[in-house]
Amino acid sequence: MSRENIYRLFLLFSMLCGLNISQAGLFDDRYPSARATAMGGSAVAVSNDVWAAYYNPAGLAQINQIEVGTSYLRLFNVSFFSNFFGSAVYPLPQRFGTASLSFQYFGVNYKDENISGEYTISFSHGVYLLKDIHSSLALGYSLKAYHWTLGESLEWGDLGHSTTFGVDVGLLASVYTRTYLGVYFLNLNNPQIGAYTQHDLPQRVVVGLSYQPYDGVTTSLDFNRLIGAEDMQLWGGAEFQVLSNLDLRFGATTNPNRFSAGLGIQVAQFVLDYALLTHTELGETHQIGLMIKF
Repeated sequence: MSRENIYRLFLLFSMLCGLNISQAGLFDDRYPSARATAMGGSAVAVSNDVWAAYYNPAGLAQINQIEVGTSYLRLFNVSFFSNFFGSAVYPLPQRFGTASLSFQYFGVNYKDENISGEYTISFSHGVYLLKDIHSSLALGYSLKAYHWTLGESLEWGDLGHSTTFGVDVGLLASVYTRTYLGVYFLNLNNPQIGAYTQHDLPQRVVVGLSYQPYDGVTTSLDFNRLIGAEDMQLWGGAEFQVLSNLDLRFGATTNPNRFSAGLGIQVAQFVLDYALLTHTELGETHQIGLMIKF
């Protein structure tokens, strides 16, 4: 592949992501839960399934059964992005909490060639610090390995690869099982990646509140701040259980203004989720996920 084609592809990639490269871009803004996406991405206080580690690892403490899940994200409805997720959750014996192992791949492909590949493997753990009939407080963390590889060029050959490590920390508190407050710190250790030029991986602080006014109704609001960015993002949404095995979800975000909707269907131990997320300038994002509970 020529140098000119590589430059063009990376320019298009940056424009589509709508990111400030000095602040974010690598390993950011891609989330696995179609449920959370349909609720505007607001999940820091409602993370209680196989994808909890991506939003707030403290939410793992609520899970008391084995769960596995896979998810596919079609970002901005373009064909040259590939984004897959996988995760498994396993409750530990006695009061040692719950652990999870997760994997993510994001790739940029051009004419059957892989231009960029981002791989993330995470080990996460959540445990209750205190729990009674009225309230609870859980702590969670994620230890992550990031690996970035840049394909091959006919002119330059192997463009190289790099690996680094990140640490996430989260807290989740509940009051009377209807009100939840979550706090999540992404990449608390400020990791950098790159063999020659170091790129800062994104750091985020997310504070979220969830309230369940009635059985079958969940509302959620997150205050999401990317460290180094000027504006805070608001992510909010709601989930309504219209039938015993059918949930409808709606959401919205600011900076940029986006709207989302989706549904979840549960049959026996299988849960199928779908989400649609709009964008003011780019194409819509589609997401589908499958979860199995044992």
